[in-house]
Amino acid sequence: MSVSLLVFKGEDFNNSKSQVIAEMPVSFQNVWNETWEKAISECKIKIFVCGGMFSINAIPSVLTELDSIFDWVNNNGGRDMKYIQNRIQELKEFLNGFYNEQENLDYWFDLG
Repeated sequence: MSVSLLVFKGEDFNNSKSQVIAEMPVSFQNVWNETWEKAISECKIKIFVCGGMFSINAIPSVLTELDSIFDWVNNNGGRDMKYIQNRIQELKEFLNGFYNEQENLDYWFDLG
């Protein structure tokens, strides 16, 4: 199993007309459980959490949270440090590009 970020297009992610238009892999499940969850807890992350959904308008805050996780991993790393840092960089590029190109559209993101 793994954790991915799904992108939905539509006014409301619960609307039956909303469609998944993209998926970004985030982490292998074991790495998520061992390291990401600890970083998320210790950094007091509120938006970029498993099972959490956020709108395109929350992307700037999510990018800040990803920076906090990156710094935590840099200081507390472990054997998966480089893997997680690479995933964070890819996520930031993905979200930045999406935000810059689609800022005025209705998109929702689901981390799970």
